[in-house]
Amino acid sequence: MDHTTIRGRIDYLSRRPGMEGKRRGGETFLITKHGDGRRTLRATCIIDENSPRVLRDSITNLAPDWTPMGGFVQISVDDAFVGSTWFDFRDGMARAHGYNVREGHFSQEIRLAERPCFFGTHPIQADALTTRCFDLSQGPGRQVIPYFLMCSTHHRGADGPKLVTARELNLTFIGEEELTVKAGTFQALHFLVGANTDDEYMGTDRHPPYHVWVTADGDHIFLKGHVTGYMQTYYELAVLERGEGDI
Repeated sequence: MDHTTIRGRIDYLSRRPGMEGKRRGGETFLITKHGDGRRTLRATCIIDENSPRVLRDSITNLAPDWTPMGGFVQISVDDAFVGSTWFDFRDGMARAHGYNVREGHFSQEIRLAERPCFFGTHPIQADALTTRCFDLSQGPGRQVIPYFLMCSTHHRGADGPKLVTARELNLTFIGEEELTVKAGTFQALHFLVGANTDDEYMGTDRHPPYHVWVTADGDHIFLKGHVTGYMQTYYELAVLERGEGDI
């Protein structure tokens, strides 16, 4: 076979006072790099911490230019099934067909002027792939992604899943650095995701700053990240394996 694979495990931890270092859950992911340039991200995510507890299984298919081709998301919240949906982004259309407990069976179609830069499905490794939208040739600074698609706008992705259009994601490239995490030492790219730059902001009306470090080798593998403000969450790559052929 002409494909290669990347496997990883990410630990979900807390930085809240009195809960520093407490495990909140985790994520396992498998990326297939196909011989024709496509990529497939498979991820299982578990948030064990209450408010609410989430179990997510997702598949995201990327074209050779890294734009999303489609995927699948299934969600359980507090051990109860919430919904599952299939997504497809081709022929100038975004399509979704699924079932969730609020609406039953549904189908959606949205006409697209162009394929979106990314599709947000809420795994942490999927968050890391959004950094691929940043044009690194421009150097450090802020760039705005004009629009993108999501399966949910809930901060934990705990509803839906269904097709949601979102606009203006701010990505700030801070710089390159050497970084050591549980999985090893890597050359990393440091990004800030979102328009909010106030790490001390404690309000809930806008998402706190989200700092993300990814590998600088072109694969954009998540290394570590943290959300400040009222969330105080921390994520770290604990295991990374690369191979060829069979998984």
